[in-house]
Amino acid sequence: APNAAPAAGSELTRPVNINTADAATLAQSLRGIGRSKAEAIVSYRSENGPFKSVDDLVNVKGIGTKTLEQLRPLVAL
Repeated sequence: APNAAPAAGSELTRPVNINTADAATLAQSLRGIGRSKAEAIVSYRSENGPFKSVDDLVNVKGIGTKTLEQLRPLVAL
């Protein structure tokens, strides 16, 4: 079926919305993001409002440009 969900373990996962996902979802869904970075993303969002761009992730403590480039295909707004 054309609309069938990808098989479990498939690399074709839906991007995670960094403006709505909770820390547990971020930590589970994003490779390289553990609980502390996930909580930092949620904290940043609650202090600064929603992310306007995926690039704003570099403003989160613990996330640099290298991590941002790894996350870019995995996240959405």
